Amino acid sequence: METTSTTRFVDVAGLSQLLRSPMNPNIRMITKPVLSALDAPVRQGVLRRIDAMERELAFLVTKEDERVFLLRRHGWGDERLQLLFVLNSIYQHVLGPLQAASRGGPEGLGKSVAIRHGSVSFNSQKSAAALRALKDFNEMVISLGFESDLLKLNTCEDIVFQLSSGSDEPGEPAE
Repeated sequence: METTSTTRFVDVAGLSQLLRSPMNPNIRMITKPVLSALDAPVRQGVLRRIDAMERELAFLVTKEDERVFLLRRHGWGDERLQLLFVLNSIYQHVLGPLQAASRGGPEGLGKSVAIRHGSVSFNSQKSAAALRALKDFNEMVISLGFESDLLKLNTCEDIVFQLSSGSDEPGEPAE
């Protein structure tokens, strides 16, 4: 039996409403402490990235991308995807660069020779603190039922592709 776009995409109206609002209230409540701790320009960068990912998801829905609907059938709803977009954006915009600066390199860079990242100078103490924060963040991501590799993907489409490929059963959402 062939389905029409009106029966097949029942959640498009709800998704459009969610994507027009700045952020789902439940997600806002979860992320507000993290976002409010960021400097205003960094926070705006994270919010712009989240918005771009949400608009990309809306585009994928509009073009009737099968991968999105495969994810929906396996329990990946709007709220869960939006939370993943928030976590991914925080990692990409804040923690990923800190991790890169904290790794150090040959000849004692980051240990005996400080590395500058923006206005922050990374010595061994700051590097250790940044790596602890990254470890805590990754533990939180895993406890929420996400794979930490999803944080390293660049776009919504990359995330949708990763979640929907390689298996008939995309990653199961946490209960």
